[in-house]
Amino acid sequence: MIYDLAHRYVALLVIDVQGEYFDEDGPAYVEHARDIVGNVNRLIDAFRAQGLPLVFVKHAHRADFSDGGRMGDFSAPDEEDSFVEGTPRAELIPELHVVAQDVIVVKRRYSAFLGTDLEAVLHTAGTRAVVICGLMTSFCCETTARDAHGRDYEVLFAADAVEGPDLEDAEGREVPHDVVLANTVTALGAGFAEIVSADDVIARLS
Repeated sequence: MIYDLAHRYVALLVIDVQGEYFDEDGPAYVEHARDIVGNVNRLIDAFRAQGLPLVFVKHAHRADFSDGGRMGDFSAPDEEDSFVEGTPRAELIPELHVVAQDVIVVKRRYSAFLGTDLEAVLHTAGTRAVVICGLMTSFCCETTARDAHGRDYEVLFAADAVEGPDLEDAEGREVPHDVVLANTVTALGAGFAEIVSADDVIARLS
């Protein structure tokens, strides 16, 4: 154990649990996205029961993609029609345990810190540690974890509460998500974040 969370200044970051990843007809569909919803909700419930800060993060951009930046360089044309602000698929999924008074931060890049008020929210709460869960493993979750580490937060990466797609390597060969996840947690665990499970986090909170 690296971070026992005994100080209690810990916030949960629930990243991009949005309809885009759950719609089988959409360009951003992630086949196993639903597999993590149970663990994400367990973390939400545990933080809420302890009165600890929760931050829900959503990715969104303008309909004309004028704020898309370099993200569009790696997207197929139809993917630029996803995560459009104000559209149903860009909203948090109904199954997520979010309530009206929860804090929602909207981002336009992979990191939940870049160009958002997330750090102001965390500083106001006196946060020292963040627990990261959600979608997608090696994109927004990993980037946010690395960014949080660089800002001197204690970072806990909930490996059984993140999900993402299969990817391709530099030679165009398919890399299954379980390999992507293994590579992500190996890199993060070597110096950026403590790799934990949802059960680990819940036990430390109690």
